[in-house]
Amino acid sequence: MDYIVQTKDLCKKYSGKFAVDNVNMNIPQGSVYGFVGENGSGKTTIIRLLMGLALPTSGQYSLFGEDSKSKKIYKIRKNISAIVEAPSLVPSMTAKQNLKYACMYYGIKYTDKFANEILGQVGLTDTGNKTSRNFSLGMRQRLGIALLLLNKPTLMLLDEPMNGLDPTGVAELRDLIINLNKQGITFLISSHILSELEKVATHYAFISHGKLLKEISSEDLVSECKKGIDLRYHDIRKLEKTLKEIGLNDLKVTPNSIRIYDEIKPLDLLTKLNKKDIEITDIRTTEMSVEEYYLSMIGGTKND
Repeated sequence: MDYIVQTKDLCKKYSGKFAVDNVNMNIPQGSVYGFVGENGSGKTTIIRLLMGLALPTSGQYSLFGEDSKSKKIYKIRKNISAIVEAPSLVPSMTAKQNLKYACMYYGIKYTDKFANEILGQVGLTDTGNKTSRNFSLGMRQRLGIALLLLNKPTLMLLDEPMNGLDPTGVAELRDLIINLNKQGITFLISSHILSELEKVATHYAFISHGKLLKEISSEDLVSECKKGIDLRYHDIRKLEKTLKEIGLNDLKVTPNSIRIYDEIKPLDLLTKLNKKDIEITDIRTTEMSVEEYYLSMIGGTKND
């Protein structure tokens, strides 16, 4: 698998405290990488480090295979666009004027045709003379992404892009991310709106208090979150053998428990196991959302 971003033991301290603590993350090329964590977990700090807006205290990272300490990293970042905290718009300017101003700043040739193409991609072709201060929050987010598209990036970093959006704005932004990803853009998206992140993410990273807890693909996450029955027994090997004898084969076996994904009612399961002289010490049904999965890892409540 080709990784477009990798970090190795990445650390960042502020006032002697770790904002990022030995983080090792791997973002596959072509993915939508959902970055999940509470406020102050280190998500924004990592985005700032990757964009060169802050320097690591220790550790390193690579972008497109180029080490962060290489002189070529500045050229590599031309393939990356980011919104850190909020889009940088000029409120008194229209959508086209914002694009033209950004082109002048970045040294990119501006044409009305180019602007129309970009605005078409983000669904803002009909804004006319309306200035961005009069845009809805969703429109401002999409205009922010339009600015990111000016340099034709292959990687976008979006810091909490869904914050404050109404359901229509969230849906429009979600569809835009899906379409741009299909065009070959890799995304790193930090978000608290995990119900929406589930609809776009192909991979996840869960972070808390600066520490990366887990990286997982969406397929594996669905497997871990899907409905099942967890069993605990003092002899896991014997339990596994018995479950297979009674026709249950869709199992996830760990040293302390077995999760059953086959369709069976818990009462029927216990009856069959009792007939085999298996007395289960603990049984529970499981089915989690991404949010519940994250909360189960940190053992706390969500902090918005």
